[in-house]
Order: sequence, then structure tokens, then C-alpha cells
Amino acid sequence: MKISRFESLYKKSISPLTRFVFSKIGSDPYVADQIVTETFTAAWKGYKTFKHKSSFFTWLCRIALNKIADYYRDQINNRSHIIVPTLKRLSQIESKELPIEERLVLDELRNKVNEVLNLLPEKKRKLLWFKYYKELSYKEISIILKISPRAVEGKLYRAKLAFESLFKKLN
Repeated sequence: MKISRFESLYKKSISPLTRFVFSKIGSDPYVADQIVTETFTAAWKGYKTFKHKSSFFTWLCRIALNKIADYYRDQINNRSHIIVPTLKRLSQIESKELPIEERLVLDELRNKVNEVLNLLPEKKRKLLWFKYYKELSYKEISIILKISPRAVEGKLYRAKLAFESLFKKLN
């Protein structure tokens, strides 16, 4: 593909694509710019595979929707990286190294975590165990459970939400 062809498609599509992204994510200009940039980067890399079954702009919108989904997935994962890894770090702290007051608080927190985990349905508990205690990847978990990595991702997300919700209720 000639650079001038892609450049003309870029110039023609940049404003409508930016408006499209804004309509989907709201008015955060930094995020919109990031998604538009990632969209055009992916379009540039994949232009040779574009089959022209739709317009270039429709194709760009599909890429943008995928990039928006990636952005939201990352946001969800970033938020969920607080509770479960913190709990994992808590499990690795040697109580002997801590003053008695901190040991008591740590033991209380560990007990609360175990209580919450035990209240979860077995499937959700098992998913959290595979991911955060065994440190398995989505792919490895998918092989064990005989489901797709995408299904693992969705089920794990719901398990983390259930854990967080129960943890908040019990505190």
C-alpha cells in the first residue's frame, strides 16, 4: 500500500473517528486520543488484510470498538489488581517479623479473606485460586477447565467482583 493512499484515508477519517470514539467513551480527550491513535496504528498494520467488504470508515469503527473494549478491560483489570494481589502479599508476610499488634491485625485480615473465599461458590473460589495463588495464565486455566481463555477472563472478572462485594459486606 502506498503511504499517500493511507494518509488520504487518515485525513478523511480522523475527525469522524474521533467523534465516534467520543460518543462511545465520553469526553475524556486523553483517552479518546489514545484510542484513536491505537486504532490508526492497528489499521496501518492490518491494512493489507482489509477485504473491502465494508467502507474503510466502518472497518476503522470496528477496530475502534475493539480498542475501546480493550481500554475498559484494562480499567477493570487495573482496579481488580488492588484487592487480590494485596491479599496474596498478605499471605506471604511472615508473622514472626511483625510486632504483636500487627500480627493480630494480619491474622484477622487473613481470617476474613478465608471466610470470604469460603463463602464464594466453588467454581469462583477455584478460579481465584488458579489465578492468584497458583499464578496460572488464562490459557493454562482454560486448558484445566476445558473452556476458552475468553470465558476464563469473563468468569474470573465475575469471581473478583463477587469476592470484592462479599469482602465489603463483611467489613
